[in-house]
Amino acid sequence: MLRYRIGRLLQVLGMIILPFGIASELVGKVGLGQSMLIAAGGTFLFYVGYVIQNR
Repeated sequence: MLRYRIGRLLQVLGMIILPFGIASELVGKVGLGQSMLIAAGGTFLFYVGYVIQNR
């Protein structure tokens, strides 16, 4: 049960980080490369959460 909750938490964090990276680039706070790294980090967190949840 704890593994399921940790997986879900990581998925939610990944879904929050992904649009933050895109929005920060649109506002002009970071460059395109940094925005893509932030989005990739969010995607990675989501994937790790998915793997943990489905074990």
